[in-house]
Amino acid sequence: MKRIWGTVVAASLASMLVACGGDSAGEVPQAQPAKSAAQPEKEVEVDERIRRLVASDFPTLDDTNAASFLTEWGATQAENRVVLDTKHGRIVVELFEDVPVHRANFLYKVYRRYFDPAEFTRVVPDFVVQGGNSEEERPQQLRFLIGQHTLPSEFRDDRVHVRGALAMSRSYNDNPDKRSSGYDFYIVTGRKIGAEELGRIQRDAGRTYKAAQAQAYATQGGAPHLDGEHTVFGRVVEGMDVVDRLAATPRDASDWPVERLEVRMNFASEAPAVPKPF
Repeated sequence: MKRIWGTVVAASLASMLVACGGDSAGEVPQAQPAKSAAQPEKEVEVDERIRRLVASDFPTLDDTNAASFLTEWGATQAENRVVLDTKHGRIVVELFEDVPVHRANFLYKVYRRYFDPAEFTRVVPDFVVQGGNSEEERPQQLRFLIGQHTLPSEFRDDRVHVRGALAMSRSYNDNPDKRSSGYDFYIVTGRKIGAEELGRIQRDAGRTYKAAQAQAYATQGGAPHLDGEHTVFGRVVEGMDVVDRLAATPRDASDWPVERLEVRMNFASEAPAVPKPF
């Protein structure tokens, strides 16, 4: 796997179609013999999959239109759960409706098949597993098609970085509004935070935690120093043991896992009952 240092490059539509279908055998559209009139027309599932990948009926997103488009699109979506399948098992996350732009953004990327597959590219025990960005050809092509963009922060005092929180990464350079990445996400594993340490964090950040939040940090763990810095928009409802196994993967000096940690995402309503083997 490679780190992301370069810029996204344009790709032809023809190579996009090949790349999009190449990760699953038999899913590339191919010419078929003509059907007789007596044969019923079959629905071809791969057509919908490719349509979602290319989706020319959607705008190319940038910082000027992403929030408005995602807000409008997200209001049409009833789904609030996403299934993440990995080599270590299944994770299910719930997205918060009161963080509407980030919720819609994650659902939209799942809908457009951006995370099918993606990979976790940073693992830190007792802190986070992070993924979504890659400089491999397929995600670069999709970022070009969907659009490079960031998201306005949606901080809420009741959405904090306790264990299992789902949040978006962001740049710390030239980003005074703390806008989120449009693609890179993380899940908090965290460590237990005692009252004295949490008190220092509260004083430094000028914030006050509710008793239930302080209790959650003390008994479950988390990463409270990220509160007010990154937008939390969901939580793990199943599979934290899987997240822990991902976090325990051997890593290099930059926290990149030494083996590929692929993840495939689907709306909960569309997830296969039995995931394909990795």
